[in-house]
Amino acid sequence: MVELWQEQADVIEEVRQAIRNGYRSILIVAPTGSGKTVIGASIIHSAEQKQKQSIFLAHRRELIYQTADKLNRFGVEHGIIMAGEMTDHWKGVQIASIDTLRARYMNEKRKYQLPLPAVSVVMVDEAHRSLSNTYTKLLDHYKAEGAISIGLTATPIRGDGKGLARHYDFMVLAPSMEELIDNGRLVPPRYFVPTIPDLTGVKIARGDYVEGDLEKVMDHREAVGDIITNWVRIAPERKTIVFASGVRHSIHIAEEFTKAGYRAAHIDGTTPLRERDEALAALARGDIQVISNCMVLTEGFDCPSLDCCILARPTRNLGLYIQMGGRVLRTFPGKEDSIIIDHSGNLYEHGYLEDDHNWQLTDGLACDDRLDRQEDFDEKHPITCKECGHVYEGQLCCPHCGHVPERRGEYVEMRHADLIEVRREKRAKAKEQANKLLPPTHEEKQRWYSMFCAYAASKGHRMGSVSYKYKSKFGVWPKNMSRVPVTPTKECLAYITHLNIKHAYRTKNRPWPKRS
Repeated sequence: MVELWQEQADVIEEVRQAIRNGYRSILIVAPTGSGKTVIGASIIHSAEQKQKQSIFLAHRRELIYQTADKLNRFGVEHGIIMAGEMTDHWKGVQIASIDTLRARYMNEKRKYQLPLPAVSVVMVDEAHRSLSNTYTKLLDHYKAEGAISIGLTATPIRGDGKGLARHYDFMVLAPSMEELIDNGRLVPPRYFVPTIPDLTGVKIARGDYVEGDLEKVMDHREAVGDIITNWVRIAPERKTIVFASGVRHSIHIAEEFTKAGYRAAHIDGTTPLRERDEALAALARGDIQVISNCMVLTEGFDCPSLDCCILARPTRNLGLYIQMGGRVLRTFPGKEDSIIIDHSGNLYEHGYLEDDHNWQLTDGLACDDRLDRQEDFDEKHPITCKECGHVYEGQLCCPHCGHVPERRGEYVEMRHADLIEVRREKRAKAKEQANKLLPPTHEEKQRWYSMFCAYAASKGHRMGSVSYKYKSKFGVWPKNMSRVPVTPTKECLAYITHLNIKHAYRTKNRPWPKRS
């Protein structure tokens, strides 16, 4: 049996109260990582105990199996309606693939069309898809039959920004991402913005960038090289997911990670199911460190040990941005935070992942308040460190690398009393960490100089290379430093690897080889 979080139990009680008040179509909005499937399974379990039949609708195989696992943990017997699975029509709870339902039960060309399962409760996963033709036909059918419809989503808007009032008349809001972070249910994200792409001329269709145009902008050797070098500098020890702008872009990213000596794999919508499952299993085991994908792992993918997300896919779709970044916010033993490395400009387009949103069911109107979000984000005066790309606010010194930006006029108000990382005013631990990251002392500089000396000696390099690495790290040439070698730390070795890769891409800025 599953023990619910208090936050999940409160959401379920709100749903019950809404039903008692006469609502029949309810939308549950809960952040990525908050346990939406557990909430849905618990509601179905309660319905089963009252002899009510239910159907759980999902659009991906992974979501079907995740739901089956949760229902098993609640002790609920169920059937699965999906290609390749044995169908148990007699069971009172069914988990159904929307594609299989359409093919078997809603295909007018079939000579013998099966009747849809008769149910009292319809559960829709990833309910922001509810306005599609197939979902609309299904929900209208079950509404006419008197069933209660319950949708689950983290982002109650479509890609074009429209709300979901066509199918839902009441919204239950779970605790926000910010609250779940404060309660320890999710880990806090840290943001780095090394580069922002120039998207001038990229066409927009259905509210988002056209993938073909986007890939032309994002998929070139220098940009992919930036992804690798900045990851090596910022998060070389972390298990990472990359969201690319296209299939070829994703392939190139995985190839360059591999060339740099890291275990990486690529998957996309055309990857054979067995090969994709093997890659994701290898990621979960730790056999590979980086998984690059194109629009495959945005939904229905759960790997709590992931603690770094590289956004190499610009989007105007707020929901997609939250879905991508939310992949790395789940808790895991030993995991204290997650890192978002944004090469897409999404942070400045949409704001922080944990920002609160004025979700509404607005029918026929865009509830995607992009301009308001941009104004709110600008008012916070976030600073992007020009040395390491870390995004922070409320202090002068960068909490990641210690760089102090030049103060210019009234650009932003700095408060030395609030030395915190990214906006975590409530976190004493973050204050302690930030207070330790003041501009580097002479002792700290000496330590790095000594490690650079030891590395140069082990490789047979000249002392000039030591001075170059020192200047790259601290922005000045070494002065009054002792040549006392000290064994390099992992952090130091990662930084040297970053410099080596960065140099390689600067000297080999050539186009991608053509593929046959």
